[in-house]
Amino acid sequence: MFSRLIKVLISFLLACLAVGLTKVLFATTPSVLASLPPDEAADKLAKVVESGIFAGVQSAMFAAPFALVTAAIGEWRRLRDWVYYAASGVAIALIGFLAQYSGEAQGAPTIVNNYALGAFLTAGFVGGLVYWLFAGRLAGQHVPVMAASTGTKPTMNDKSKPSMGNDKSKPSAASVPSTKKA
Repeated sequence: MFSRLIKVLISFLLACLAVGLTKVLFATTPSVLASLPPDEAADKLAKVVESGIFAGVQSAMFAAPFALVTAAIGEWRRLRDWVYYAASGVAIALIGFLAQYSGEAQGAPTIVNNYALGAFLTAGFVGGLVYWLFAGRLAGQHVPVMAASTGTKPTMNDKSKPSMGNDKSKPSAASVPSTKKA
């Protein structure tokens, strides 16, 4: 359980780093980096990484409560589909975009444009996928603990296996109502 919590936390931090780098790469595109001379490109790349880390920290501070709820639901319901995490990332990014917009001063330049919205939504999608890659695809999975007395891994019988909704086993004879007439 503790190791799973650590994995979720590290995955969240990696996702936030990916979100930050994605947002920064919308401002300084890879084609701009590729067109620079090698010495300037190395300096610019270092600034992009530094800005990406800063943007990732800002994203982590904003997204933490939303991501906690998303991860908890994913673990509880054993949701392992990448679509859930990508859609959750996009939803969190949209909330972030709207929060940014609502905090703008009247008459000041606004963030509302298609490019900024695309950057936020893409960053949320990337963040959701990164989280899924490191933790979400294993959501709800419990690692068996070594049995203390025998030194072997415990086995799971059919009754202890989690149902994933696709159980095609036939009902037992005891659970089928009798159709015989008395």
